[in-house]
Amino acid sequence: MENNKPTAAELNNAEDIVARVQQNKKTVMWCLLTGGILVIIALAWILLSQSGSRKADELVGKADIEMNDSVATALYMDAAKAGHRSGHRAAAMVAINLFNKGEYEQAIKYLDDADLDDAVAAPGVYALKGDCYANLDQLDKALGCFDKAISKADGNPEIVPFILIKKANIYRAQGNYSAEAKAYKTIIDDYPTYVATTRNDIRRFYERAAAQAAQ
Repeated sequence: MENNKPTAAELNNAEDIVARVQQNKKTVMWCLLTGGILVIIALAWILLSQSGSRKADELVGKADIEMNDSVATALYMDAAKAGHRSGHRAAAMVAINLFNKGEYEQAIKYLDDADLDDAVAAPGVYALKGDCYANLDQLDKALGCFDKAISKADGNPEIVPFILIKKANIYRAQGNYSAEAKAYKTIIDDYPTYVATTRNDIRRFYERAAAQAAQ
């Protein structure tokens, strides 16, 4: 089986997204934050078993190779109704399509049905749900989803720091610079390899937030 761990190039792409987010307006921020985590979700789903409902398996198989986005989404929607692992994956795929269309409330409904227990896919689903709530300006709910994503990630040194950056951005939007600084400090203290290899200047962001919190 192929190694489905995110590549350095894909993770760097995710970092580029977050770096741009740090410099843009709040309305732009929520639109960009999801890109990197969706790469991680997609890679993780390759590992998931397609066992369960035969109907759902067949529909998902057709949707996966369908070139027309509208047709693929319809197939995923039908598969999502069947449940089982393939149905749950289908629900998450529908949610991604809805998110990309800006239909965040509908995306959340499908994410609620996407019961994926993979150590990478599960935090990805919660992270996407958090992005939906952020776009709906329900920032406290977004933070709650990101907390669940971190819990599901179980210390993953690539996923957890990425989600902590999401939290830091929301804290900054709320003017909670103390919490923003704490999020960055956690990355610095607990994930030094991430800090050393990322293109993001985590230490500078921490120092900025800490200075503003002290004012």
